Amino acid sequence: MERLLEVNHLEVGFKTYGGEVQAVRDVSFHVNKGEILAIVGESGSGKSVTVQAVMRLIPTPPGRIKQGEVLFDGRDLLKLSKREMQKVKGSRISMVFQDPMTSLNPTMKVGKQIEESIITHQSVKRDEARKRAVEMIKKVGIPNPAERYEQYPHEFSGGMRQRIMIAIALACHPEILIADEPTTALDVTIQAQVLDLMKGLKEDMGTSIILITHDLGVVAETAERVAVMYGGLIVETATVEELFHRPKHPYTWGLLESIPDIEAAEKERLVPIEGTPPDLFSPPKGCPFAPRCKYAMEVCVEEMPPAFAIGEGHEAKCWLNDPRTPALTELVSAGREE
Repeated sequence: MERLLEVNHLEVGFKTYGGEVQAVRDVSFHVNKGEILAIVGESGSGKSVTVQAVMRLIPTPPGRIKQGEVLFDGRDLLKLSKREMQKVKGSRISMVFQDPMTSLNPTMKVGKQIEESIITHQSVKRDEARKRAVEMIKKVGIPNPAERYEQYPHEFSGGMRQRIMIAIALACHPEILIADEPTTALDVTIQAQVLDLMKGLKEDMGTSIILITHDLGVVAETAERVAVMYGGLIVETATVEELFHRPKHPYTWGLLESIPDIEAAEKERLVPIEGTPPDLFSPPKGCPFAPRCKYAMEVCVEEMPPAFAIGEGHEAKCWLNDPRTPALTELVSAGREE
């Protein structure tokens, strides 16, 4: 498949009074044309910072992109001038943020906000921009688009505001849409509608989507490939089918075990991941998940594991996948499982 975006060895840090937070550490991934890639992980794992770096939205100071490259259409976005990057943002790569109420201008009609996005990035007259804004409101499934054009954000429900955010992001037909937890704070019915909308727009417009989430249910419903993040690193990458049926990293196992099974015959207690995330002021030199992993070995604490190839398109940074590691059954019998 054609690679549309490629991120290589990205590192992002934030200077604070207590030291530097190493939020993103040597992250590499790619997005294929016309696919949905989900980036999954718990809060603080580096998901949002990674995509903000791709969009050049890291506030400087205190943040800075320390190294890496973001290749899009043959150019490294990290080396573009502000003026050049402004032509990319919104027109070719767009982003939907977590909270639409803080992202939308409360003093401006929603139709005008969509219209401004079109006028900013494309050479069209205001009448044409207005017509396209109304079409976008209709396309994202909001009834009476001409009337809704004239309304303010506070007159919309949470789900409707999220649809308006998606309309703004897609108004210029970008090649990539980045959706940062687009279903946060929405009830499950509205969540399903927003996810169906995004999948439908992907099919209609051919837009690639990077979906940031901590919800594996959303991933199973929406994505085609998954990158699992932990401690500022991508620890496993696979297709959705591979990840759910043959996960190869203990952190991924923990995420999957914490999903409630609605088809279970008896009530079962969810299995939590014991412990706390690593301190990114001083990240461990070995695997960041080692202190919480019941299968951890001495090498896990001492040395960072490389990305072991499990199969086509499936990689996991875990020493358990090293051919020299004892079989997992031997580790379990040695008392590493409760």
